[in-house]
Amino acid sequence: MMVGIDPSLTHSGWVVFDENKTGKEAVTEIGVFRTDPEDGILIQRILMQKERIRLLLSTRNIRFVAMEAPLMKDWSTELLFALHQNFHEVFLDLGIYLIYLQPSTIKKYAYPKTDPDEITKGMMTHAAKKELERMNKRFSEHAADAYYVGKIGLKYHQWFFQHKFTDDQLSDHEHRLFCGKHLYTKGLKKGMTEYTGIIYRENEQFYDYSKFTRKSQTIAKEITDGGKEFKPFRIL
Repeated sequence: MMVGIDPSLTHSGWVVFDENKTGKEAVTEIGVFRTDPEDGILIQRILMQKERIRLLLSTRNIRFVAMEAPLMKDWSTELLFALHQNFHEVFLDLGIYLIYLQPSTIKKYAYPKTDPDEITKGMMTHAAKKELERMNKRFSEHAADAYYVGKIGLKYHQWFFQHKFTDDQLSDHEHRLFCGKHLYTKGLKKGMTEYTGIIYRENEQFYDYSKFTRKSQTIAKEITDGGKEFKPFRIL
């Protein structure tokens, strides 16, 4: 099982997929984790979302996640960065393999022929409902984004881990996204290769937390046991 996540303090959408299936049959669960001011101050609400994600992943034994990256230079960038880092702690502790997907990438996957800047939340919801045959049912825009994040993640998983698809069987968009690279043939960069695909951008576009033995509990123990230097000091 794998999951697509659209992180948000107020509405974190998530969709669980069976990586051995395709199309709408691959979707096994859809949900949204909500918080509001009644749930506490900012840090308490972030922790609520983090622990919900931890429970979702651990109870379903999920080890692969596709997640929407925070939109940089947006009004909520700092808040989303804080939320994402809390989610990353969960991924670190559980040994998750994570791929990050930009909002524009997700929109382009849903509407290949449309400028991402012209794609609205309503359009994303409509497309997801149509694909999942839920046109007459209520469907959250956050679940719609999580669906497309997860749909891309499912293709990546089946290509990279399960080898169900060769490079030639990927769409042009998927090929650029997963393993794209560009050789400059002129100009100052002539002869240089720019690697843009996810597989080339470790700890930026993908994180293999199963390789990290230093989990949060390990780091805390290093501090308390004196394995890492800690010198209290007073500012005069």
